[in-house]
Amino acid sequence: MELKLLRAFVTVAEQRHFGHAADHLCVSQPALSKQIVALESSLGARLFVRGRHGAELTAFGEAFLADAIALLRDADEVLARAREAGSGKRGALRIGLGLSTLDFAPPLIAEFRRLNPNVSVTLNDLSSAEQSKRLLAGKLDVGFLRLPAEGGLASFAVLDEQLALALPQNASVKRLPASLDRLNEPGFIALARGRGPGLAAQIDRWCGAHGFVPRVIQQADDIQTVLAAVAAGVGAAFLPSRVQSLLRDATVIPLRDVAARWRVGLAWEPARDDPVTARFVEFVRGATRSAGRATTSR
Repeated sequence: MELKLLRAFVTVAEQRHFGHAADHLCVSQPALSKQIVALESSLGARLFVRGRHGAELTAFGEAFLADAIALLRDADEVLARAREAGSGKRGALRIGLGLSTLDFAPPLIAEFRRLNPNVSVTLNDLSSAEQSKRLLAGKLDVGFLRLPAEGGLASFAVLDEQLALALPQNASVKRLPASLDRLNEPGFIALARGRGPGLAAQIDRWCGAHGFVPRVIQQADDIQTVLAAVAAGVGAAFLPSRVQSLLRDATVIPLRDVAARWRVGLAWEPARDDPVTARFVEFVRGATRSAGRATTSR
């Protein structure tokens, strides 16, 4: 049954007049009459009785009217949902996050959700390496990760990051000492290399540039344990500078030289035709430009 015929029927039923309904639908009256005849033929019963004062519904037409209106309403809702899905306003989005975006990404994602309430969002706290694997495997839609991104992924920069030295409040060192060996007095809490390979490599780069070998006294499987150990005075730690907002009971010293810096970007798999992902990418790109951050595309 064609929706066009149902709309013609409902319009005539509402107007109670073929001429008025034809004007409303922007068709000729003969064309409208043919549509009603076609609908009556498919239903096997008459819908209207024409009289001197217009068109009156038959008993069958009266009974069928509610169903016709419901069918049109359902069709309109289906089309609206399809249009939303096609434009990226409806669907699901799986987002990867890392340490460096814990203060940057959540407010951005919250604003995207406010603007697109029919998009369900799943957040995943993952290392950049794991995000890359999942993006390439189609198990993640977008990821905030360390740049440069893996081959096969598109990306643009969203923020600059740097290493920081986090020290217990009771540590004698309050600034970066001339002799880095003093940093080994409390010892270091290190995130397991497998849980944060990018961070571990960055720490190696900085330590290598400064000829420093940290004395690791404990390894942790998650960043929460590292933060808790520093706050509890167990030892020091090298961390992304942006996590200092999570460390209230510690001294945080940003490391400002080139060996301590890297860029974080948004990455996605460009071969996947997903309107929700495309919409989020453009949203983040716009927000990044508005904030004056670098947006060099890859």
